[in-house]
Amino acid sequence: MSSEVEFFDVLYLGIFIILSPAFDGRFYYVPKPPSSVIKELTYALRHFHSILHMFSKRFVIALEGEIVSYTYVMERMLGEFAAASVFLAKAIYEPDESDIEDGITLPQFMGHIEGVLQNSYPDVFPYYSRCLSGGHKDFLWTGPNVQILPRSESISSLIRLATAGEMVDLPSHRIYTEDLDPQLPIQPDTASQPGKRRVREEGVNLEGDQVKKRNRQS
Repeated sequence: MSSEVEFFDVLYLGIFIILSPAFDGRFYYVPKPPSSVIKELTYALRHFHSILHMFSKRFVIALEGEIVSYTYVMERMLGEFAAASVFLAKAIYEPDESDIEDGITLPQFMGHIEGVLQNSYPDVFPYYSRCLSGGHKDFLWTGPNVQILPRSESISSLIRLATAGEMVDLPSHRIYTEDLDPQLPIQPDTASQPGKRRVREEGVNLEGDQVKKRNRQS
């Protein structure tokens, strides 16, 4: 993952895994999906976030000359991908038909997408809503070129000395709610420490904790 292409290959796969409960008909089973499916998703999510955690220990990301946390790129992509998915579903949905595909209705699909965000990535939900309102259609990264740099001692020293540090938000394109300080620094040793947040939505109760939470240092 030392190159932009490798980084985004992993990121695209991870984003799809996160939102897979909306794309997999087995997650629409009543009263709940099979336990084997839930375990499979939990396992995949855990490994995805573990990969990002290891990446953050070895590399830093620069956007427009600013060092940002990897969570900014991941969660911006998550919000935009989710909005593009709903936009596409609305485009193919026929009002006189009862479903989009395989008996899944548009409200159900949107409910699963938004359930994942609200329960597991609540800070991303407002950005998703803005993208959806704006008719966002892109599934791929729409931000500036991503520069990946090895996390050397010299780079870490520069980050510690920088006024903004390793930022959780990009001033030129903020994605989080306004009560979060876009200039809030994250120290290299704590920026990549993932928290735990349980994933659940519309009857889906994962058996295990998903390793995911955007960390911020006061």
